[in-house]
Amino acid sequence: MKKSNEIRKLNAQIAWCKGFTTKIEKLLNGPDNPLDQESAIIRLEQTEANFKKYNDLTLELAILTEKDSSEDFEDEDEHEERTIKVISRLRKITSKAPTTNTSSSTSKTIAEATDVTSHHGGVRLPEIDIPTYDGKDYTKYVAFIELFDAIIDSSEKLKQVQKLYYLKKYLKGEALALIEGLPLTTESYVKARELIKLRYDNKFLVINNHIQAIIDSTPIVKGSATNLRDLVANTRQHLGALKALGQPIEQWDLIVLTIVLKKVDQFSCRAYHQERDSDKMPNLEDFLSFVERRASSFEESQQSEDRDLRTKKFEFPGDKVLRGAGGKV
Repeated sequence: MKKSNEIRKLNAQIAWCKGFTTKIEKLLNGPDNPLDQESAIIRLEQTEANFKKYNDLTLELAILTEKDSSEDFEDEDEHEERTIKVISRLRKITSKAPTTNTSSSTSKTIAEATDVTSHHGGVRLPEIDIPTYDGKDYTKYVAFIELFDAIIDSSEKLKQVQKLYYLKKYLKGEALALIEGLPLTTESYVKARELIKLRYDNKFLVINNHIQAIIDSTPIVKGSATNLRDLVANTRQHLGALKALGQPIEQWDLIVLTIVLKKVDQFSCRAYHQERDSDKMPNLEDFLSFVERRASSFEESQQSEDRDLRTKKFEFPGDKVLRGAGGKV
């Protein structure tokens, strides 16, 4: 009974915070009563304080009700976006205000808020979008976990239970299913990290997935600038990742060249063999440079065709008749 009363109280307070943001939105959108600079400074302070309170309340509610599913955060994320837009609009107004001794503390608050975005627990985190990770592609795990560690795990202001809250928020699919059953407690964060690491921090699988991504790259049926550049980007990206993982990619040159050569269209393949020096052993970098040059030539050719088409559009039907008749009507 006591728990249900606490939940009702928290929900009521959260609703009030959302209502406050709506009120400020209406005030900003009202054409008849625009905010002056002094009023905007006050509203900015109120909105930031309200957002901090909202974040504290939602985190408390999440822990109390053990909201684990990423779907539970959709409404919360929408409110965050609304509030951030309101704060941004208020900042634009206040940035025009003259600096005085009475407003020095407010100016400091605004300056600090410029580079950060408020999140749960009143902690301000860098405005960097952490992509969600679903566990399907092992090659994306390292990038995800390193970004998560840099922003969330390394924060001394966040408690373990808050870090677990964020971890569940940024995971989905089979990756989230690994830790979804863990309660939002301090001890669960360490367990969650162990489970995630055990499943995805597998160097062999990561290397294997990068190699497979090169092998499985989509064959090009018809050569175009976009298709050719995508092939080069995909090859370079995965080879770069493999090199970072300590793999001797310099020794795989002819193997990778053989694989990638089969991915280009037949006309590009033929043009490459005609252009290369047959007295020398081919190498991957020369081939990728050739593909990039070919993509550029496709772009230049397309631009030329577009110019011709635009020119033809402005020719009147009678022009050719007049020119053929020596310009006489």
